Amino acid sequence: MSREYRQWVAKYQDQAWTLARYILKDPSEAEDATQEAFVKLWNHRNSIDRDRIKPWLMRVTRNHCLDRLRRRRPEQEFVEYQAVEEHGPARNTEQRELGLILKRAISALKEPYRSLVVLRDIEQHSYEEVAGVTELSLSQVKVYLHRARKQLREQLAEVRP
Repeated sequence: MSREYRQWVAKYQDQAWTLARYILKDPSEAEDATQEAFVKLWNHRNSIDRDRIKPWLMRVTRNHCLDRLRRRRPEQEFVEYQAVEEHGPARNTEQRELGLILKRAISALKEPYRSLVVLRDIEQHSYEEVAGVTELSLSQVKVYLHRARKQLREQLAEVRP
């Protein structure tokens, strides 16, 4: 395995898995989709522009996830989201509950809204990178993100006392 490829894996595996986890709502299935994306990266490593590895990998990961969603039976879509415990000092109960509520709200978004929120707001990709990954125009990304954030605000407003 080339050293360059190992560096790509080390640098991008967490971002790819996070995207897959939010889309698929299943950590083990997210691992499988991420692994498939990295296998595809290995197979195409010589034909991809080195400056475009990250957007290419995120697009492939997202596409693998969407393919998996299409193959699911409808009742599988309602699998409860499993929160991943954060490492580090213990958080207080209220923060954990709020984080879980937010993760559930993001998971409840339909595609492409969910992918856009994860890529832009969680993983902090630029608007241009998000457009490249999702194969949407820059203006579509901005409009859809606006709509997704509005839906999240509405969902979270229902939770507030």
